[in-house]
Amino acid sequence: MNKYVIMLLLGVMSNGYAQSQTISLDSCIMWAYDVQQFAGNKELLRKSQVLAIENAGKMNLPTLVVDLNATYQNENITIVTPAVPGFESPTVPLNFNRLLIQFNQTIYNGRLTAQKKIIDSLAYDTKAYQVEVEMAKLKSQITSLYSSVVLVREQGEIINRQIANIEAKEKQLQGIIDAGAGYKSDLLNLQAEVLNLKQNATDLKYMEESIRQQLSSLTEHEIGLSDKLELPDIIIEETGVEARPELRLINSQKDGLMAQSDMSSASRMPYVGIFGNAGVGYPGYDIFNSSVRPMLLVGLKVNWKLIDWQKSKNDRQLISWNQDILSYQYDRIKLQFETELDKQKKEIAKYEELISRDKQIIQLRSAVTQATSARLDGGTATSTDFLIQLNSEAVAELNESIHLIKLALAKISYSIIQGN
Repeated sequence: MNKYVIMLLLGVMSNGYAQSQTISLDSCIMWAYDVQQFAGNKELLRKSQVLAIENAGKMNLPTLVVDLNATYQNENITIVTPAVPGFESPTVPLNFNRLLIQFNQTIYNGRLTAQKKIIDSLAYDTKAYQVEVEMAKLKSQITSLYSSVVLVREQGEIINRQIANIEAKEKQLQGIIDAGAGYKSDLLNLQAEVLNLKQNATDLKYMEESIRQQLSSLTEHEIGLSDKLELPDIIIEETGVEARPELRLINSQKDGLMAQSDMSSASRMPYVGIFGNAGVGYPGYDIFNSSVRPMLLVGLKVNWKLIDWQKSKNDRQLISWNQDILSYQYDRIKLQFETELDKQKKEIAKYEELISRDKQIIQLRSAVTQATSARLDGGTATSTDFLIQLNSEAVAELNESIHLIKLALAKISYSIIQGN
């Protein structure tokens, strides 16, 4: 019996531990990434890139093609010769049947193969950066929801402390009233303030629940009421915004256009290759020999487009203009991120300065609240005076908490804007 009781207690304890846990911001971000399958997407792009480059490299490999054809025609070449005893005019059969293996080998193609590899590689780099842009947007969304939960919870905790302080004061004031030295109106005023604070606590409760549900939906992990959330302390490094995926995406697109320009130039170079075929035919190359004959042919091929009516030149001009457009877009986006980065830098400095004075403000507000509380006990202050000072102290505590949270959030935002 004792064995079952112990097992039951262990089960209850383990469930209790499982229900309460610390969930980091990084964990939420990684869970959201897993839901969107970003890792699998990037891995497939990497494999596709490797395969595309491998296929492009096969452009210079020899090709062997089986060519089987059989034809029939109603007439053919006729050679009329004078009638000579013992001699028959040669005839060409009306049907041709041939089985050949065609062979082609590129010797030189103006580095088209190398340029094709570069273009294919850059195309998949661009797709990978597009995935990173989506990841950055999702990271910002998760960070915003996570920090909102932390902020709402901190506001709720401060309200609960206010309620506890007022309820403790209620008990003291009730004793004074029972002794005939206090006023019932002061007690009622405190009770009304408690109810008002509980109303605010209820608003915060449902607000937090809504935000947690959004966070749970995006991460597909239950974020419980008892789970602890903590914003990380980020060390700021001034490295600029060049690592932003949006900017890296534009650079990749510009590199792709440059590769296309190089490929356009390469297409004007001569093509040199060898070709041949081997097989059997009826008839063979000697069409007057109406029997199955072996067939063999080899040759050299040179192809050089001397005039393309400036098509390649126009293509390169279009590519150059598109590169300029991307450069303008790069500068605009970079300026936007740099402006936002500077804003966050100023936010960090602001909250650091505010926090440096918050402790002193809280200490002073607490001293005033205690003095007013003593005066209320002595009958020289009203409950309204006490509540005003208590609320001022709570506001000071809330300001400090908000400043700490917003400082952490500003540092995280600064890092995200940098592309980290």
